[in-house]
Amino acid sequence: MPHKKPRGGELSEEQKQENRSLSQSRVVCENAFAGIKRYGAASAIYRNRTQDFDDRLMLTAAGLWNFYLIAA
Repeated sequence: MPHKKPRGGELSEEQKQENRSLSQSRVVCENAFAGIKRYGAASAIYRNRTQDFDDRLMLTAAGLWNFYLIAA
């Protein structure tokens, strides 16, 4: 969780730097989730009842997204 500014106060430079680094790592994660969602793997609606299908679908989408990042 990022540091919140206290009421009527300011954050220290160390707290601001921690918030920046946290924000940068969150951007990477959020972009990865968005890339996986483009393949439809994060959708909760599918009719396949095969065991562990959702796990395999997510792994496949993550692998495709990682391949895209490497190739780009």
